[in-house]
Amino acid sequence: MSASRSKKVKVWVRTRPTTKFAHENIDLKADGKTINLHIKREERHGVVNNQILDWAFKMDGILHNSDQGEVFEKAARPLVSRCLSGYNGTMLCYGQTGAGKTFTMTGATENYKHRGLIPRSLQQLYKDIEEQTDYSINVRISYLEIYNEQMYDLLSPQPFLEKSGQMAIGEDENGVYVKGLTQHLAQTEEEALNLLFEGETNRVIAQHSLNAASSRSHCIFMLSVESRSRVMSSAVYTTSKLNFVDLAGSERLGKTLSEGKVKEEAMYINKSLSFLEQCVIALADRRRDHVPFRQSKLTHVLKDSIGGSCDTVLIANIWGEKEQLDETVSTLRFATRMMCVSSEPAVNEQVDPTLMVKKLEKDIVDLKRELAMHDTLNNRSMVTYDPLSEQQKFDIKQQVRKYISAELDEVDIINIRQIAGVYEAFREICQTMEADMEAKLREKFTLIDKTDPEQIREAQARGVNINDDGTLVGEPEGSGFGVGLAPSSAKAPDVAKDSTKGAKITKKKGKDRQSPAPTKTPPAGSGRAVDGRTPSPQTERKDGQPADKGDLETISPVTSVSPEKTAPTFQRPSTPPLRTQAFEDFKQEKGREINRIFIENQELLNQKKKSYSQLARQINSIKSEIDKTMEKLDTLKAEREAEGFTYNEDGETIISESEFLEIKNLKTFKQNYRLHHEDLKALKAEIQYCQKLVDQCRHKLVKEFDNWYSESFVTAEDPVQTAQQAGFGQRQGTSYNPNVGLEDEGEKVERLHEQLLMDDPDSVAFQKARMRTDRRKVFDRALSQTQPDQNTSKKPGTPTKIMSNKPPNKMEIQIR
Repeated sequence: MSASRSKKVKVWVRTRPTTKFAHENIDLKADGKTINLHIKREERHGVVNNQILDWAFKMDGILHNSDQGEVFEKAARPLVSRCLSGYNGTMLCYGQTGAGKTFTMTGATENYKHRGLIPRSLQQLYKDIEEQTDYSINVRISYLEIYNEQMYDLLSPQPFLEKSGQMAIGEDENGVYVKGLTQHLAQTEEEALNLLFEGETNRVIAQHSLNAASSRSHCIFMLSVESRSRVMSSAVYTTSKLNFVDLAGSERLGKTLSEGKVKEEAMYINKSLSFLEQCVIALADRRRDHVPFRQSKLTHVLKDSIGGSCDTVLIANIWGEKEQLDETVSTLRFATRMMCVSSEPAVNEQVDPTLMVKKLEKDIVDLKRELAMHDTLNNRSMVTYDPLSEQQKFDIKQQVRKYISAELDEVDIINIRQIAGVYEAFREICQTMEADMEAKLREKFTLIDKTDPEQIREAQARGVNINDDGTLVGEPEGSGFGVGLAPSSAKAPDVAKDSTKGAKITKKKGKDRQSPAPTKTPPAGSGRAVDGRTPSPQTERKDGQPADKGDLETISPVTSVSPEKTAPTFQRPSTPPLRTQAFEDFKQEKGREINRIFIENQELLNQKKKSYSQLARQINSIKSEIDKTMEKLDTLKAEREAEGFTYNEDGETIISESEFLEIKNLKTFKQNYRLHHEDLKALKAEIQYCQKLVDQCRHKLVKEFDNWYSESFVTAEDPVQTAQQAGFGQRQGTSYNPNVGLEDEGEKVERLHEQLLMDDPDSVAFQKARMRTDRRKVFDRALSQTQPDQNTSKKPGTPTKIMSNKPPNKMEIQIR
């Protein structure tokens, strides 16, 4: 591309796919940039006919039978890539009605592959943001609609009609802006797509002979990007604007056959497009000093978005059919004029005044200190060689303390001796803090030097559970309990003989019967002896002290061969205890921590369910008020019809004050209903999450109990049966998959949907935003439905509708 073309607006031509492409009239050259048109002479113009029959246009590129991905790669990707560098960009779609402008810009939300330039640009933008980790980037989104020369905010939280006429166009040093237009912060791609789809549902569309869903307004999707460096502490940051302009299609009333309101809309559309073309002609003419941007709302908003310092790209959508050649020529002529508009993009750098003031103040302080240091080095009057006085040392120490407590940013340095005084003050403060901390620790704890055997013996004499090597016995590790290393005196002999039966018992050398290492925790519930017997609580160690928990797990209950002391033995019960009784004992001992967490989660779940019940009752109460208000409105309307309608000067129906108040109350009730319903959905999600936590705790508690029960009471010959197999510990209505955990039917559907999306991970945000939009549409349609009036008397001959299964009118509350 030549240097002169690089400073102009880029123009691409996209043809609408059709089976009736006029090859005899439209000639696309092999270079991919030139398009020639041949029009047959029309006899209706008579003998003197100055009609131009042949046209030749050369653009930056022609997209013929191209898919959405190719259009984005060639036309929009460079625009999005330069946005994060601080360059403004504008993407416009211009053409005849039905030529595919809206499809090119937004695409079809039903199919991920058919998404348009805006969803693809958002995806690329957030990918680039993730890669630039050295910058903090914020993206704010606005969606503006210009309908019949009135501006509307498609993302406004207020109703659509209430925003009419409240916005105005203003200008400042940063460019053109719209007063009253909301900006929404979008942190992720999914949030941005939600805003896009929400705005699309609020657009005005209509049907005519050339397009079943024709856009009746101009829409501008605005992205405001602010980028600040995380590495450099600079007051300069970059800002950029990226505008996607979906222009309404130009219409010829003779072809669209529009009437009534659609005809009026077409007149406004053609008028604004004519003003846009006048602005383009003025911008292309260097001799023109004045550009009529203020002729329409559309041109005024796009004042700083066409050419100039903005990187502008135009996609001219044309029909490829013979019947639309006139409009095709008109579109290509507008595209040719747009190619003459100069475009020299520049980086938009802004200065943060707060940071700049701080930086200047810091520079002033640094310069003063440098001057004082210069005076000191040059033996000026500020230089002193005397030692610091006590008052000076005290002042320095106070400054250092303020610096440590973040009350002072920097310590003042005047001369060299003060530098040494600062270091000395730091040393004294550190020593004082260390001594204070050690004194506080000695007041609360017993500090033992693990390398001093004398201190270890003194601690053991005071009853501290510490081994000879300095490691603690029963030291907590995470959420479990480690028994540490038992003393060598508590270890049972390897070979012992039962004095009663005379049989020789050999210690088992299995992996589970070895003494645990000092840094590892033994299996939970390993309270069973080597030969299967339960140790006695009165078992004592050789040193005469009672055996603790760790000793009981390592002492063999057989009769010792030592003649000095013998430990009594106890036979294990012939039958293990019931699972219910053993489970209660387990929850009080080994499973105490898990049971505590389970009880806390259960209490939280009950609180959430109680709140859910109260909120549902409030929603039902609001629903009853809505029904009553609608009944009153129907009654007032019937009375007004009986008395006769009254009209004002504009021909609008005049209603009574009571009816107006009821309409206002109805609007308030519906708004409260929506808000409470959103809270109810959020609370339901919290209940599902809490229920999942409770199920996980229940499963873990049962699993730990099975392990403990098997190790304590079940021998190798006994059949192994878990609590789940026995039918205990599982909540009804849930299924457990060891790979995914506990889940209900709704979570199972979401998990399967996520697995399907794994084939194309980039489509996850798009699909989630689309599903959320579909749910919002269903919810809005449900709220817009009017309730039938049961009190209105039916006219003779009116059929009666009978419903066998009448749906409930209020929300049913079911709490397990």
